[in-house]
Amino acid sequence: MRLPPAVSLPILVFIDMFAVAQVVPLLFQYYKKAGVVSATQRELLSSVFSASQIIGGILLGALTDAKVLQKKTLLFLSFGGSALAYLMMTYGGFTALILSRIMVGLVKQTMTVTTSMLTKCTTQENRTKHLGRLASSSTAAWILGPSTGALLFKYVDHNAPALFASSLFVFNMFLAGIFLNENFEESGTRSNDNISDSTTADNDKKNSNEAELKECKKKTRSTKRNFWENAKSCFSSRSLASVIGCLLIFSWMIRATSYASMGSYYEDMYGFEPHTRGYIQSYQRVWVFIVQSSLIQPVLERAGGERQAVFFAAVLLAGSTFFEAQQNFVIFLCAICPSIALSTTMMGVSLRSLLTQLAPGDAIFSVFAAIDVLQNATAVTVPFYRAFLFRLLSSSSHREEADYTGADQVTMEGDPDPVTWVVCAGFHWVIASLAMLYLLRLGQVPIQSGSKESLASGKKDL
Repeated sequence: MRLPPAVSLPILVFIDMFAVAQVVPLLFQYYKKAGVVSATQRELLSSVFSASQIIGGILLGALTDAKVLQKKTLLFLSFGGSALAYLMMTYGGFTALILSRIMVGLVKQTMTVTTSMLTKCTTQENRTKHLGRLASSSTAAWILGPSTGALLFKYVDHNAPALFASSLFVFNMFLAGIFLNENFEESGTRSNDNISDSTTADNDKKNSNEAELKECKKKTRSTKRNFWENAKSCFSSRSLASVIGCLLIFSWMIRATSYASMGSYYEDMYGFEPHTRGYIQSYQRVWVFIVQSSLIQPVLERAGGERQAVFFAAVLLAGSTFFEAQQNFVIFLCAICPSIALSTTMMGVSLRSLLTQLAPGDAIFSVFAAIDVLQNATAVTVPFYRAFLFRLLSSSSHREEADYTGADQVTMEGDPDPVTWVVCAGFHWVIASLAMLYLLRLGQVPIQSGSKESLASGKKDL
């Protein structure tokens, strides 16, 4: 059975992210089982994972550029390695946990590979639509996954989420073998276009030979360029460099200010049971899906383009983070969650949109891979920075109260008071909004959201 890439790739991404989403909210519980007893150890594990992603991104990107590995093979590595890594987590023990995080960091390239594959099999006119479907499939998985994991953890077994996730990765390997052709990368853009508009395909057939010859020449030139040369193309223009700089700031700040890995955040802030964070993450992802499906374009139009939307979203996120210190769960559900979903989604989509407009077309996969490496390179510093902040912000009175109330069963040594943490995170986003505003103005080019004329002028600048 062969499905068009525009259909099969979102299915594979959904299953992959659904498996991941079952386990990630519960990582703290697996850390405790493996003997991780302090926030510093937890953050160091995060650093090991990011370092593994750097090595994996460089190695797999280089092998792909050299045509040693096909992108389909990378998907098999991603699914198979993840299945083994998640299975190791159920074994227990600190050594097994470290090896598991290293392995999944080395091979987990699903979103990078599928985005690149979808870029190759779509046209410039319909690419945004299909990339949106790919993102929506991931969001839908993160809506269902955390709640499923919470239910399995609570009512079946503590190892059930990881075991089920591992089986889903294996199942995804079989689906990838069934859905994707061996010569997928050479199939071009026609596989998707023939589904939607056969008349257009007939009209374009006259120029197909010439287009294929040009594409072949481009591929021949790109194979002669190694990974580092393609990585340098990320900074081939001031405008592209400014967008990448903002993307790095955004990804670094998301990691640095996150409380998702703080095992007792919701317990300390609202008094919930540990597995409840799965339900909360599902609810948060519902809002992300709403924003992605219906609010992105109207907000971009009102903001005046991607660059303005990035700045306004960063300011909104800073305000929402400060407001979270009220410790009101109703306000958290009704106001803070929608605001955070809107701001983070708008920043991510706007920066990625600018990136696809400015990135060199003949090295798109290597550019994406290089950006992943850069993001993970900066992410390696995040755990050390967070550990420093934790020591700075930890409240002795909070720890005494935790010991007295028995909260030490869920609280990891070294985690700060949640209210203090969100206030600190709010100040971080104020600084980030000013830094991104400066960078975007520094490299501004006349590209506006939804404008064909400005899109064309942006290409001329390249």
